Amino acid sequence: MSKLLGNRAGNSRNGTDSTDEHKIGPSETFSRINPDTKFIENEDIEGIHLLMDFDLVRELQVRLGRFISNGPKDFFAAMWPVSLSTVDVHSLAKSSYVVAPKPTGPRFFLYIDPSGDIFLENMTQHFFRVDEDHAINIQSFDGRPITDTVLDGIFTREKLNDYSSCDGDKGAEMETPRKLTFVIQDAIRCNGKDLTKSNILQRIAFVREEIMKPRLDAVKNRKGCNEKEAFDLDIADYKEAHQSENYLSRDFTERFKYPYRSLVFFPRKKVYKSGTNDDCFQWEENDIFECSFRLKVCGGVLKPKEGFLYVGGPFRKEILLREKVKTKYPDTITLTDETRKLNGCIVDCRYFEHQWIFMKQRLDRNHPNSWRSVIGKLAALENAVSRELLLTNLEQAKGLN
Repeated sequence: MSKLLGNRAGNSRNGTDSTDEHKIGPSETFSRINPDTKFIENEDIEGIHLLMDFDLVRELQVRLGRFISNGPKDFFAAMWPVSLSTVDVHSLAKSSYVVAPKPTGPRFFLYIDPSGDIFLENMTQHFFRVDEDHAINIQSFDGRPITDTVLDGIFTREKLNDYSSCDGDKGAEMETPRKLTFVIQDAIRCNGKDLTKSNILQRIAFVREEIMKPRLDAVKNRKGCNEKEAFDLDIADYKEAHQSENYLSRDFTERFKYPYRSLVFFPRKKVYKSGTNDDCFQWEENDIFECSFRLKVCGGVLKPKEGFLYVGGPFRKEILLREKVKTKYPDTITLTDETRKLNGCIVDCRYFEHQWIFMKQRLDRNHPNSWRSVIGKLAALENAVSRELLLTNLEQAKGLN
């Protein structure tokens, strides 16, 4: 890490000098490390530790931000789809799309630096380091280590308890823990190659050839198999969008190795673009469309009855939803003994029977959804896409290139 440490001073992810750090509000950029941040909520994963060196964390953020030249650098700069609604479902009939199932779990960037060290960035911009003796075996067919790589994916666990270990033995079904796996959904770079100008199929194909095939070959032939690996690797399988029906059958969801969350649709020719992408869609049948807010509980009242729900506004400023758009949806929530303790926290809520219902605290987020995202989810809730409507539009897209 000497090269990385050597040039980290004075940098920040949004281009400001570190001497101005005190001028930057917490809603605008990463400003501190929370020592209580967990890699996986309510779990301690052996071999993965929170990185506490603030200067090193900032340098890693800067480095990852530079890899994505077309987006902002002051937050987790992933490529985000929008919720599919009847307003935009027709886009799937007019352009060539691909689709993949998305498992349930927290989203991370997996970064392998030029020296081979492995880091994991979560959506709060905290970094975790994988210990050397728990490192993941990622090598080319000729045995050279894969470095200078940024993968975008989901951490999840296999649904089945019984799986083959590295030596081929099967553990007892009730005694063997489910395997923690990083499912690669996308990629920003791989082994020094910039992938952001390639389309999703090209990005996934490159990672499959460079990382997944050599890894599976190594496991099969017992080469470099490390039983102490902190997690396993898998990769999403993108198909033509009109084949979505294959992902909707009961047989598929039962066979799918991971807890199933939704389908994601990407334009076939789209490059990697961080931030909200209005032409990329996420669809979940009977979705309740949870929205992430920052909850603020006003002081001065012994037991306040309502809390205020803030969303992301222009220039990363957090605002009440009604400050930006005239909407029938409230920007307050009835407080309970539980939620009164969450002042300033990010919370997930669902809209039900003309009011917001608290679902859970989001420890993996630093920022609420943007106002556009919340409005989009609410529009999708009002204009939900049925399975039949989805498949009808996808059928019309057959033959598009």
